This record gives sequence, C-alpha cells and structure tokens, in this order.
Amino acid sequence: MEQTRRMRKKDMTHRAIMHSAKLLFEKNGISNVTIEKIADGADVSRSTFFSHFDSLDDLLSQIANEEINDILKAAEKDGEIDIDAVFTKLAEDTYPYPSLMCELVVRSILLGKDSSVSNVFRLLGKEISNGGYDKLKEMFSDKDISALIFGAYFGLIFRKITDKENFGNPKETINKINYFINYLKNQEDNNNE
Repeated sequence: MEQTRRMRKKDMTHRAIMHSAKLLFEKNGISNVTIEKIADGADVSRSTFFSHFDSLDDLLSQIANEEINDILKAAEKDGEIDIDAVFTKLAEDTYPYPSLMCELVVRSILLGKDSSVSNVFRLLGKEISNGGYDKLKEMFSDKDISALIFGAYFGLIFRKITDKENFGNPKETINKINYFINYLKNQEDNNNE
C-alpha cells in the first residue's frame, strides 16, 4: 500500500511538472522558459524536476509523446481507424495550448522519421489506403494526402493564431477539418459530367 501511495504521489508530481511547463511554454514560448520557472510553477525543487526529466528537451518530448499517444488511442478503437477521432482529439489537445502544440509538432517533425508525428502520418496513411480518395490518388500518394490533410488542420490553427482569434471551443475547427476530409475522400470527377 505504501508503494502505491508513493507511485500515486510520483505520478501527481510528474503531471504537475508537465502542467506547469505547458502553461509556461504557451504563455512565454519554449525558448523563454527555464527549469527553475517550471519547478516553481509546479511547487517542486529543481532536483525533483530532474528526478522526472533528464532535460527540457526530454520534458518536451514526453509532452509531445503523451499528446500523440492520446490521439492514436482515440483513433484506433475496435481495430478500426477513426479519422474523425484523430482530429477531434488533436483539436481538443491543441486548443488549450495552440502555440505550444504547433511548436511541438514542428520540433517532432524536425527530429526525423521516428518522431511521434510520423505515427499520426502512418495512421492517416492507413485510413487513406483503406478506401476513398480515388481522384486524389491519381495525382498524390497516400503519404502526400496524409501530409495535405495534416497540413490543412495546422493551417487552420496557424490562421487562428495569426488573426489572434480566441481558442475557446474546438468544434468549429473539428467540423471544418472533418468536412474537408470527407470532401477529399468522396469528391467526384466533375470533368466526366
């Protein structure tokens, strides 16, 4: 029982550090946040921070992986891929921390092939290869279509950031991206009419 209590406390401390970091990263930008500020925000010592994370980069990596794993879990229920669930979960995770999520995605992509974002691309690629998108597949590979859809989602987020729009309710963005995906998946060749 004592072991379980310690594990719960350790998990709560880990989450408090991550929460403090997310708030600070969103407010100040990643490059303007120090370990000391994160530790202060979580009400822990610097040494406690290092008992949970090796560095700021490790913390950022764990935040990104947690977000992506949540998206992957939401998407793969009952062995089926639910593309709507991917973007619903992504929007729900993006809206509280839009700037941070954008930075994490870019950092993850720049890390290379085995980044957490590449797992989302693979998932989208599986969905695209399962059917639909026939007209697009004449010009684009499944990977290209995945990138175009993922890019469209973040294009909506970047536009909201650029226009300094409020990030209150993610439903509008979810509806827009789902409409866009369904349009791409089901578009007909109007040239044959």
